[in-house]
Amino acid sequence: MYRIGELAAAANLSKRTIDYYTQLGLLTFERTESSYRYYPEEALQQLKLIELYKKEKLSLEEIRERLRVLHGESIPAEDFSEKMHEICEQLHKLEDRLLELKPLLSKLNEHQLRVLTKQMSVQCTSLAHTLHILFGENR
Repeated sequence: MYRIGELAAAANLSKRTIDYYTQLGLLTFERTESSYRYYPEEALQQLKLIELYKKEKLSLEEIRERLRVLHGESIPAEDFSEKMHEICEQLHKLEDRLLELKPLLSKLNEHQLRVLTKQMSVQCTSLAHTLHILFGENR
């Protein structure tokens, strides 16, 4: 369990940021009889995840939705459908961007291509694994 200052130090964030996330419902805490707030061990991982989502340019509302899903809370079917549509649109945009790279790839030498292919293989394998988990378990 962390007090707010300990959690802020461990996450390299300000107490004010922890307060803000708590007010938004992104973090939960327990209050002691002396009115101190104690955050569970999972709060540090939650903060790391929030920072990761922020780097992906997600809004705090989108982050809250993702955290709800990760914690097993159900979401309405229409929200799920809308999210799936957004993801499909993002995948189409990504495909278009990958096609833009095709002329650039032809300018790379063999060593550069091998390095790039190896990096992409790891990232693509990770994405494929995630998609398999998401869709494989729901069939």
